[in-house]
Amino acid sequence: MGNAAPVRASGGGRKRKTSMQHQSSISRIAPPPELIDETAVRVWKSQSKILIERGTFEPEDAPLLLAYCNSFAMMIKAELKITDWAADDGGMVVMTGDGSIKKSPYVAVRNDCIAQLTRTGSLLGLDPLTRLRMLGAGNGDGGSEEGNEFDEF
Repeated sequence: MGNAAPVRASGGGRKRKTSMQHQSSISRIAPPPELIDETAVRVWKSQSKILIERGTFEPEDAPLLLAYCNSFAMMIKAELKITDWAADDGGMVVMTGDGSIKKSPYVAVRNDCIAQLTRTGSLLGLDPLTRLRMLGAGNGDGGSEEGNEFDEF
């Protein structure tokens, strides 16, 4: 008979991790002094707690969370300027020196902040799609066998 290759049972491959299998090496992390205001501090406290409870946050992730929190705070500041119609520099448009109007620079700031939130939030697992992938949710027994080419890494 010789050396027959072992036969692997169906479903005998890697197991999906569940949220119960994750555990962060820390139980809390203080807000860093680089946070730009109280809004950023509040976001830090809430999001770091969620990520630690989920078991997906480590101290080396702190710079990403810092960028996320500061972007959120700057987005709120820009929103306040955009919606302050009474201020000379408020609103969605501003008057130029020649009397024409242009899009407010605060709209561009808000859009940049949203892009930064999207990128850093995805890296941290703070968006629904990434969270599903990170935690393996929605991949029960009746699901497809398809996986990501990087799943085994």
